[in-house]
Amino acid sequence: MSRVALRRAVVAGAAAVGLVLSSSGAALAATSSTSATPTTTVGIGASAEAPECAALSGFEFESTTITGAEVVAAGTLSNRGEEIGEHCLVTGQMNERTSPVDGEEYAIGFEMRLPRDWGGQYLYQANGGLDGSVSTALGRVGGGESGLQMGMAVISSDAGHTGSQNPTFGLDPQARLDYGYQAVGTLTPMAKALVEEAYGSAPEYSYLTGGSNGGRHTMVGASRYTDEYDGFLALAPGFNLPQAAVAQLWGAQQWNTVATSEDLNSALTPPERELLADAILAQCDELDGLPDGLVQDQDGCGEVFSVADHVPTCEADRDGTCLSEEQKAVVTTVFAGATTSDGTALYSSFPYDPGLVQPGWGSWKFDSPISRDSVAVGYIFSTLPYAPALNSLRDFVLNLDIDEANASIYATEGIYTESAMEFMTPPDLEFNDLQASGGKMMVIHGASDGVFSPDDTSAWYRELNETHGGDASDFVQYYEVPGMGHVSGGPATDQHDALAALVSWVEDGDRPERLEAWVNPANDQVPEDWSSERSRPLCIYPAVATYTGGDAESAASFECVEDTGPEVPQFTDNPPGSAYYAPVQWMARTGLSLGYTDGTFRKSQAVTRAETTSFLYRYMEPEFQAPEESPFSDVSEDSGHFTAIAWAATEDITRGYADGTFRPANSVTRGEFATLLYRLEGPDHNAPATSPFKDLPVGSPNYDAITWLASEGISLGDTDGNYNQAAPVSRGHISAFLQRYDAFVNGD
Repeated sequence: MSRVALRRAVVAGAAAVGLVLSSSGAALAATSSTSATPTTTVGIGASAEAPECAALSGFEFESTTITGAEVVAAGTLSNRGEEIGEHCLVTGQMNERTSPVDGEEYAIGFEMRLPRDWGGQYLYQANGGLDGSVSTALGRVGGGESGLQMGMAVISSDAGHTGSQNPTFGLDPQARLDYGYQAVGTLTPMAKALVEEAYGSAPEYSYLTGGSNGGRHTMVGASRYTDEYDGFLALAPGFNLPQAAVAQLWGAQQWNTVATSEDLNSALTPPERELLADAILAQCDELDGLPDGLVQDQDGCGEVFSVADHVPTCEADRDGTCLSEEQKAVVTTVFAGATTSDGTALYSSFPYDPGLVQPGWGSWKFDSPISRDSVAVGYIFSTLPYAPALNSLRDFVLNLDIDEANASIYATEGIYTESAMEFMTPPDLEFNDLQASGGKMMVIHGASDGVFSPDDTSAWYRELNETHGGDASDFVQYYEVPGMGHVSGGPATDQHDALAALVSWVEDGDRPERLEAWVNPANDQVPEDWSSERSRPLCIYPAVATYTGGDAESAASFECVEDTGPEVPQFTDNPPGSAYYAPVQWMARTGLSLGYTDGTFRKSQAVTRAETTSFLYRYMEPEFQAPEESPFSDVSEDSGHFTAIAWAATEDITRGYADGTFRPANSVTRGEFATLLYRLEGPDHNAPATSPFKDLPVGSPNYDAITWLASEGISLGDTDGNYNQAAPVSRGHISAFLQRYDAFVNGD
């Protein structure tokens, strides 16, 4: 019998014999749920025993006031369509005080729900946003199950302030600290004592879970309170929340440059987001082996998708079928991540995921910076607080000095002895104490989270793996959910039983290999052509859910596959979202070019004739025996490009000059490269009678080749309607040419 099964058997046995009061005065020991004589049951199992629940109103603990204790009937609450059983609701507050700073009355308000059929576990439900209200203590986060429903005693709190004190509680230093981490530390021993008072024994296992800011609370707890908790489940964790909030304000300033009204939603309208999502799917949907409206391989998508290359550019007014050049630049900039004025990253990049079509994504990007992030930075995270007027938040955001705001989240001064980055974030992101304690943590994040970037979470997890010998999954696991927005929702399989998986891991040693997720039929953001029973595996990052055959709507048809190939270099001069980013990464991933030894790719550098033939040779990988003598007088047999040049000459791809030279150091023009690809492919092509480009006369040199490239989408010319065939081909250009040619060859 497992440890948890044995423990539950003991608890059930005690309940069956009617354990009413232990020596410590337990008031809630449950009876067997199969009792045939409900009038004689003990605890809160029957309405006749309600005073036993009410007796908890006399619970005493330092600096604690109990304000109520009452029985909640079965079926009053539900989760995922299932009724939650009868339980006792205890409400109260801790640490009542009057602030010497703002004169406000503060306390840490809480409610605790104690189930009749207790499983011996305690769960702290960390709440989201700016806190300020005591959310119903269901012990649920996102699309997960309810801890209360599972038999856990669950506590929820307002983190030390009321809703009416939002956001100005940030003026009080202690209220800041309670919000950041101290409320959890204060409530935990009291909650465990209340559990012991109720059931006659302390909890065997303790858990902490939450989403959004609650996910941050959870990761902070996994760093600060490993001696109090055994397992942690964090969803959409804003573990660098102050940075993310400043980045939101920076983002609002970027979006405002292309907004057509004071409403920032006009910067990228819903139809334009649909356009962007469709472009992402066109490049990335099949990377996991199945076109199903989900991008499972987010890292791979980042290597192949480019806004500049794959989203149509407006030639006239915006109409939802294209993005303007200015919009494309802003989208690229925002997704690449917020920076200070000198280009220093202040938060994280964001992945391109088609889930950005959901309304919640737009709300986080366009509405939240004005309504929420403004006051979070203005009152809670800045030192000294900006304290902006609450009736002019738009002006505050759009005129804010981002460099100054960024510096303020790291600052301390006077009565503010901890900076926001100290009181809001985990002090040890390597989680060494968690590992040493034997604790476990699971982190889940939606790929289309509009406020807390999954790129930030995946970067942290990669570093965690490296710190712990290359694999930290024996005590921390990270799962990314394609299409899912902030905590839940979006075109996604966002329902899961992660809490049950965590419990099995902690209590039985059953280490998860993957989770199963499924759609919420009530989610109106799920596409109509998806099955209402669609399921997908959630894989431990960086493994990718890959289709292996069978029912396309079933998780059983997917395996979690980890890329074991060589690591693709990240060139210092090719940041995510920049021009030619995706083609350059494709060149590196395919081994066509690994850049220079100094870590650069040099996208703008012109390509020589010798380099061009080498690129084509590497791409084709021909079986070719180089001749003993060079076909050209200026190409030595000892040259590094000799084999490629000889192959190109043999295949009549390049013919050299009439004087017998090849001129390997000469640059290649756009027109010449078009002809090289044309000869390489040898297509059956009838050149059009009307030129597709303003500067390309019919019958001019390279005309057949250029019009063929245009007809196949390999090269579309410049945005001004010209082809500019005399312009030299750069390393960035040739990357894009070859990537598109490869897509043509493979029917993509």
